[in-house]
Amino acid sequence: MSADFILGPHALSQTKKSLKALNSHQKVDENSSSSPIYLTINIKIKLIKQKDYKSRIIPLTYKVDKVENKSILLITKDPSNVYREALIQKDSPTEDSFNEIISLKKLKSLSKNSKNLIKLYKENDLIVCDFRIFKFLPDILGSIFYLKNKKIPFMIQMNKPNPNIQLPKSRQGKIKDNQCDPRYVQLQLESIIGNTSFIPTSNSGDVINLKIGYTNWSLEKLIRNINDIISYLIDEKFKPLGGILNLEQLGNIHVKCNDSISLPVLITNDENGNLDESNDNDSDFDF
Repeated sequence: MSADFILGPHALSQTKKSLKALNSHQKVDENSSSSPIYLTINIKIKLIKQKDYKSRIIPLTYKVDKVENKSILLITKDPSNVYREALIQKDSPTEDSFNEIISLKKLKSLSKNSKNLIKLYKENDLIVCDFRIFKFLPDILGSIFYLKNKKIPFMIQMNKPNPNIQLPKSRQGKIKDNQCDPRYVQLQLESIIGNTSFIPTSNSGDVINLKIGYTNWSLEKLIRNINDIISYLIDEKFKPLGGILNLEQLGNIHVKCNDSISLPVLITNDENGNLDESNDNDSDFDF
């Protein structure tokens, strides 16, 4: 792994120390089960010019969660019954995947009462929507879902694109595409939930937080997932959404749990802007 770790051998050594410390901290806390571990990356440049709310899904070697562990709300274009029937029918890959399926029209109606939106927010871990209606949702769901990127919907396609299929048209001449492939939908859900993701901001410099695994995972798995994330950010093969940075544009990088301090993976500058070369020590990071 040392030869493959993109951030270099010094960062690899530091990462191992930090991850071991998080694991030790977790074992001390007898009242909690395994905790998620997050990678925090400071970015020195603007990632995007203006906010687009589109999640960047980073493929991980070791998946962090499963569809069956999440309560998922699906928002479809109208009418929703076409998609609902296909997705929840017996033996469909998505038979038990969704907690609720509603149409855009139904969502608009529900949104007239903020209590309904709060209910949707609390009852669902994850929101996904047909990509064709994604642009309408910020105005409908509002700050309850969008403020501080709390629970912004992920876009999915209801059917795998096929340019060779002739779709029917309405009387007005508009193409009617109500196709739904449950298997394709399920694969997208597995990618969203199994991998890690972030939504870039248009701030001058960004901080992104990404789940990489859990405190009961092996160091090998956690380090591999960290490598996957850095690779996504700097490797041109992931363009246009990934591959938009180089190593020099990455700032300080840390790992942490929800109840821990941030521990170093890579420290490029101290608070005064000077290169920090003092972090190569044998500390076990006492909490």
